[in-house]
This record gives sequence, C-alpha cells and structure tokens, in this order.
Amino acid sequence: MSERKVDELYFSASSLRTYRTCQLKFKRRYIDGLFWPDDWVKDKEKKETQRLGQLFHTLAERYYLRGKVVDSKEVIEDKVVKWLERLVDFRPYNEEDQFLPEHRLQFNNQGLKLLAKYDLLHITQDNRVVIYDWKTYRSNSKKSFLKRSMQTIVYRYLLARAGGDYSQTGEWAAEDITLIYWNPRFPDDSKELPYTKEQYARDEDKIKNIIEQIKETNFAVDEDVLATSEKNNCLSCEYRPICHGEPALEIEPKEEDLELMEDWDEIDPISF
Repeated sequence: MSERKVDELYFSASSLRTYRTCQLKFKRRYIDGLFWPDDWVKDKEKKETQRLGQLFHTLAERYYLRGKVVDSKEVIEDKVVKWLERLVDFRPYNEEDQFLPEHRLQFNNQGLKLLAKYDLLHITQDNRVVIYDWKTYRSNSKKSFLKRSMQTIVYRYLLARAGGDYSQTGEWAAEDITLIYWNPRFPDDSKELPYTKEQYARDEDKIKNIIEQIKETNFAVDEDVLATSEKNNCLSCEYRPICHGEPALEIEPKEEDLELMEDWDEIDPISF
C-alpha cells in the first residue's frame, strides 16, 4: 500500500496518542494503512466487553436521536438494558435542550487539522455545552488520568476552536465547555472536567507540538521511526507479528491504554 502524505492527514486524539506511545505503531496504522479487524483480540472476555460497549454506544445514540428508548428489551442483554436505564437516569433527554449524539467535528486551519467524534454534545438553553463520553470498560479511570489524557485535550480544545456554529453567540468561551466521562458500570462515579482559557492555551501548544513532531518524522525509513521503549505496549500490540514475527499477547492493559481500547469509532481516525 502506498504511503499517505502526513500533510494531508487529519489527527484525532487516538492518532496523537498512538504517536506519543510508539512512532512505529503510528506508521503501521496511519501511514501504511494497516488496519486490523475488530476480532484480532482473541480473549473471549475482552471481545465480549468490546461487543457490549459497542452495543451500548449504539443504543445511547438511538435514545438521544429519538428522545425515547424504543428498542425492545427482549432482544437486548439484561446487562445492557440496565446500562441504558442508568443512562436515562443520569442524563435524561429533554426537548428544551439540543442533543447531538455520535457527532463528528472536523477542523482545518493553516495546517492544523483535527477531528473528533463525540459520543454526545449536550447544548443547554443557557448556551453552555457538555461533552459526554461513555466508557464501558470493567475498571473506572481515575480523574487524575483523565485530566491529562489526549482525549480530554483534543475533545475540549477542538470544540472551543471549531464548534462555534452550535453556540448562540457564534463561539464558545472555554468556560462554557465541560467534559464528563461516565461509565454505566459505575453510575454514581462520573468524572466532570470543566475548561479554562489557560487550559485551552496549554492544549493548543501541546497539540501543535505533537503534530509538528509527526511532520518532522521521516516515515519512509523504519530506522528513523522510534519504537516504544515500554515492554508491555510492545507485547500486546497488534503489529507485533510484523515487527517481531511473534503473536501479540493478551495482557491486562494499563489505565492509559484503556482510552485507545475503547475508541472503537476512532479505529480509523485519520481522513483526507
């Protein structure tokens, strides 16, 4: 497969984090275009976790599109039915506010190209916006990790920078934006992350710096592309058969790996 030109790419939180974790993995996935099917994970429990998470995201999208739960409970697993009931209790739909589920936002300005797909944007009558991100993994991420995660950085920054069309004033102040992570397995433990203009400035610098590093990397020569120095990242990587001729191992992921494992809608987050 021919190489893609980095200057043509749009970057997501997943792609930026992949580059920071392992430049070689970034090359395999986003430059060479080697995408593995969803079923490359062999562990049955992990595959089931992934399947249930995907189903929950689909049902959540339908709820906010239609304003009510219309899917028959007879054809949905009891666990996911319970998750959906908890979602309705946690963030009920109302006709006064605007709800945009599975909403894609893309931005291109002077070489800064970003995109994100939000699980839910909730725009309130008083012109504030809440980003909701659904997590369904078996453990609940710590707030300290989520504050510094690439997903948090990109999601809030991109909405502030490019989401003004959804605001009554034509733009969002950073203080108008809040990001909430919520896991239906832990319904009373949501993680709320407000935004400030100081955070916005720091996020912009960080995003631009990473993209600049990506553009300066010579992906044409494998020897110039740095592989991860973290052993577990390498052992569990889907590209291990290419790099080392050995199958990837099923090991328990670290907390920082969970955000990539759950970004199913961003498996191919770069477009042209």
